[in-house]
Amino acid sequence: MSDSLTPKYDLGLFYLSGHLEESDFSLIKSDLNENGIGLKAIDKSGRVTASIEDFTNVFSFLVNSPLAMGLVSGILASAGWESIKTVILRTFKKIRSEKYSKITRNGVESKQITFGIEIKINNDHYNFNFNGISSDEAIHEALDKIIPLLKDKQLQSNESNIVLASGLPNYIATYDEALKIWIVRGTNEIILGKIQNSKQI
Repeated sequence: MSDSLTPKYDLGLFYLSGHLEESDFSLIKSDLNENGIGLKAIDKSGRVTASIEDFTNVFSFLVNSPLAMGLVSGILASAGWESIKTVILRTFKKIRSEKYSKITRNGVESKQITFGIEIKINNDHYNFNFNGISSDEAIHEALDKIIPLLKDKQLQSNESNIVLASGLPNYIATYDEALKIWIVRGTNEIILGKIQNSKQI
């Protein structure tokens, strides 16, 4: 095992307490630190709200813009992305079948944990949603397609996509296992669709 490096980048992790143990966090930190990446873990307990849960995840790894640019540009060695994929897959495998208790106006509800990766790069904020992906192999496959997708997006014309609701990702991505591609939709498009559907009820 190589000596740990002083972290030059940070990977965020938003989580709910009670689902990961201290040993899990220690292992994540160890794997990332070997490639110069630190971990910033933030407990979201008590802060999951119904109004935004369609656009965010209960568990999210957050790749901020400096780390994302390092990965896309190749400045950060491929081993860095491999270590990130390793900790993401291991964490998702542990929590993907678990549930959490959510307090609503009707009482306490048991809900399935949602999980994904949020990536901020330049002015864009993506939420790659991994719910429903059927196997470890498919999750590996989906992870491998994220960086190429971001590279393509950076080469395309930079259109403004300001989100109607501040603080949300401006793109939501879901993985199509049959087509083996990420389907990326603008959050505004999703919000407007929900508004239209509510008017038809």
